[in-house]
Amino acid sequence: MIKKIFSRFFTKLKSVMIYIVTLGFVIDLYRWLKKLTVLKFIKTVAISIVGIALLSIIGLFALVHYPATQIPEYEKVDKTIYVKQGWGETSQSVDRQRYYYTPQGTSLKGMEYDWFAQLEMPWGENRFSDPDHLRAYGFIVDDRATANNPYQLPVGFTQHYDQASKAQLLDITCAACHSGQLNFTKNGTRYGVRIDGGQAMHAFTTMKVGHFVPTMIAAMVSTYANPFKFDRFAKNVLKNDYNSKSKAALNNRFGLVIMNFLKQGYNDVSKGLYPLEEGFGRTDALTRIGNTVFGDNLVDKNYHIATGPVSYPPVWNIWKFDWVQYGASVKQPMARNMGEALGVGAHISFTDNYGRALPKEQRFNSSVMPLQIHQIESTLQKLTEPKWPEDIFGQIDHSKAGRGKALFNQHCVGCHGPFVASDMIKEIDAPLKTAKEPLWLLKTLSIEEIGTDPNAAYNFINNRFDLSATGLSDKDIVQTVRPIFINQLKRLASVVLNSDQLVNILDNINVTPNDFNFKTQWVEEHPEQITQLAAKFSNWQSSYSSMESLIDEINQFNDNDVQLDIKTSLIKSQLTAIDVALDQLNVNNLTVGEALNITGIIIREKYYKDNNFSPEKQACLDGYASLDLPQQLLSYKARPLAGIWATPPFLHNGSVPTIYQLLSPVTERDQSFIVGRREFDATNLGYQTTALSNSGFKFNTLLSGNKNIGHEFRAGYVPYKKGNSPQYGVIGPELSPKERMELIEYLKIHQDSTTNTTPTAQSCTEL
Repeated sequence: MIKKIFSRFFTKLKSVMIYIVTLGFVIDLYRWLKKLTVLKFIKTVAISIVGIALLSIIGLFALVHYPATQIPEYEKVDKTIYVKQGWGETSQSVDRQRYYYTPQGTSLKGMEYDWFAQLEMPWGENRFSDPDHLRAYGFIVDDRATANNPYQLPVGFTQHYDQASKAQLLDITCAACHSGQLNFTKNGTRYGVRIDGGQAMHAFTTMKVGHFVPTMIAAMVSTYANPFKFDRFAKNVLKNDYNSKSKAALNNRFGLVIMNFLKQGYNDVSKGLYPLEEGFGRTDALTRIGNTVFGDNLVDKNYHIATGPVSYPPVWNIWKFDWVQYGASVKQPMARNMGEALGVGAHISFTDNYGRALPKEQRFNSSVMPLQIHQIESTLQKLTEPKWPEDIFGQIDHSKAGRGKALFNQHCVGCHGPFVASDMIKEIDAPLKTAKEPLWLLKTLSIEEIGTDPNAAYNFINNRFDLSATGLSDKDIVQTVRPIFINQLKRLASVVLNSDQLVNILDNINVTPNDFNFKTQWVEEHPEQITQLAAKFSNWQSSYSSMESLIDEINQFNDNDVQLDIKTSLIKSQLTAIDVALDQLNVNNLTVGEALNITGIIIREKYYKDNNFSPEKQACLDGYASLDLPQQLLSYKARPLAGIWATPPFLHNGSVPTIYQLLSPVTERDQSFIVGRREFDATNLGYQTTALSNSGFKFNTLLSGNKNIGHEFRAGYVPYKKGNSPQYGVIGPELSPKERMELIEYLKIHQDSTTNTTPTAQSCTEL
């Protein structure tokens, strides 16, 4: 039976092949056309045209009209309140406007500023950028237009002139994702309480139909396809320069940008890059940065599946932190901000139009704007945590807060600190900081200890990238990174070891371990002691706790030559370890931290060199002369908690809706809840999760990447002692409901420090 079926199949296949090879179909087409009358031909063409037109209209309606009907209903506020955060209490504050609308060199697939402002809704003539329409997507929009924001676009939407395209491009700055608002109704008035530097609550990266980007693409396609719509668009964009030639040029460029969006959407969907919906208030930051910088711009093998979305963290006080990012992976402010700009779409030159490596002098040109980035960073240094507005959210019960403070000191301060660095450590890590500009050492907790969803940490370590298409070699990488490590060793030799001789040797960035010589035989004769001292010294990158005792041990030797030899041995051993680590770097197999570090260093140093910046100016722009020395740990950092009440939802992935639930056992936390509304729960400290409109999405904590586990206070906790086994997320004893509410009352007024830490205004322009 099977044999007969195969025989028939191959016989039919043979007939088809003969029909094609002998051009039988051409003969049959000729016979059909010969019989076709002019009338029949016209009728056939007409039916075909009508059919194609109907299909096009149906397709355009599905693409354009349906998304427009899915726009969330906007819940208006009656009055915007600016709480005390150091930037004044009006929308027109110079610092607030500077933070909101200073460009950083990013681009939304080539979208021009005026295009976005003049784009109409997919079905109708209303502006897509109408303030209430964009507020419905979760964006924050000022109450009126300003000189910095003439079209009244959302906070963080600004413009910069792009030399390559010779156009004013739409520039998305850090303020778009690091600005928050809490809505609250009191006495019939609905207030919008602005939280500058807080957490955004939009779904900017979501490609689900009805959200911002899909609807914007639908509006662009509708404009491009509808000649009447496009003509209105062209007149509004071109104004006095409107003519047939300029309109045609606009049409061509507009079409190319549409293709950029469509290609990106197809790429994301076809490769399944973002299977876990990020929803409102989250993005898979580091994976998206890696996919954008090294996937879109280099090779497909650099794309990775995003399974670890994170909330947008608050950014007040970050200028005091020794490590930033959830995984405590970046130390230098400029490196952090440049990485963010690259991930949001700043242009970078890796290869030519054919995918070939550029000549060395042309590589890594970028649209990133370091001077403007430093201006934003300096403005953020004036920003303080938000003060609880008692006239809106209610009076503080100071008696209850006092009991909460005792609980905070017992259960929270051990991890969240902050821990103020000594002058010695500050001189190593941030030597340009003054006495009133502190450095806070943040504690990191392994994923086994803190027990929260591990995906973001795993992806940071495990995702690998190939940068060989840029033309970089392993040798280039070493030559790029090694001088920074030498500079750090030089600081240690000067500040910790107090050795001018070693500093002079380390002035040569090509120094090798063989350049260090000993004056005595002590090091060779005391291998065990030198090994112990070297072990203490090797912890310098992540912990300085042993430095003082280390120096005391060295100073116990009265012989100055022996002391110098010990110090020489420590530097030599550390340099050897650095070279061993650098030799293991492979341009074909870099972690996202390594790839971004290398890329950022090259871009930054090329920019500084091209603009003839002095070493002093470079150190200032980098941020208090901090060095770009990343670390890669399977851990999450415990940030200081001032203002934490204003940053729901909680945990790094936003999986816990209120602080009350965060202080509760996992069994008492919501397994699912609605995210997207800004209605504030002033009792439990979080967003209300009741769905009053279709503006939110259902957060399912059972999904990998969304887990609400860890950071748990529950029965079975064993008090921490050094050497204990990890407790996988149980960090404290179970708290009674009364104790949880007392802690909540205190967190409303908690300050990380009562010391005046007003930063010295860093003006790098005159250096």
